[in-house]
Amino acid sequence: MPERLPTPLPRGERCIAPDEIHIWTVPLCVDPAELIRLGGMLSDSERERAARYLYAPAREQFAITRARLRLLLARYLGLDPTRVTFGTSNTGKPTLPGTPLSFNVSHTRGLALIALAVGLELGVDVESVREQPTHLEMATRYFTPGEARRLNALPPTESVRAFFHVWTRKEAFLKAIGLGLSHGLERFEVSVPPDEPCRLLHIDGDAEVAAKWTLMNLELDAGHVGALAVEGLGYRVRVRGWET
Repeated sequence: MPERLPTPLPRGERCIAPDEIHIWTVPLCVDPAELIRLGGMLSDSERERAARYLYAPAREQFAITRARLRLLLARYLGLDPTRVTFGTSNTGKPTLPGTPLSFNVSHTRGLALIALAVGLELGVDVESVREQPTHLEMATRYFTPGEARRLNALPPTESVRAFFHVWTRKEAFLKAIGLGLSHGLERFEVSVPPDEPCRLLHIDGDAEVAAKWTLMNLELDAGHVGALAVEGLGYRVRVRGWET
């Protein structure tokens, strides 16, 4: 289980050991004055991206996530938030040029997750648990036959939450390898709660390759589930709540 720490926000990359992963839970509800303040930290390109969201709450949550990502990275790097510079890898994954610090971000209704490490390719995903009348049809269409079969065997009261667990596990893995959903959710299989520990079962049919990955469930609150994926084993995962 990840360790939950109430400790103050660290300063500098040296605060993350090579075998550590820091995960921050970031609430996305702010008052109008704070929203204006956070919006002022964004770059022109980030404001353009925010403007593409036609639904106002989604636009605001994107802006809050990006601004608080800047604030968090600035504290680790010892920079002003507006001076944090982003790049992209050859697969389009966001990077921080000139620093070994790596990160991954996901946000959903009301909550964002930010994962940080040094020199690791990691992926994180969060989803709000909500009614999804077609979740079993989606599982049959997009997941592996084994995942769909196990989800269909669960009681209705459990299958919706389990579906979102499976979705976040698969999405976190795809983000860790720098590929999107077009890579194919059916090409790899994950365990289905509540019976099995969180893990990759195979990647393109290869269980040995899958066993070299860490896949971790993140129980956040009653309304959200999340997952972390990173290649390698034996990491210390530390979960912190956002601090102003």
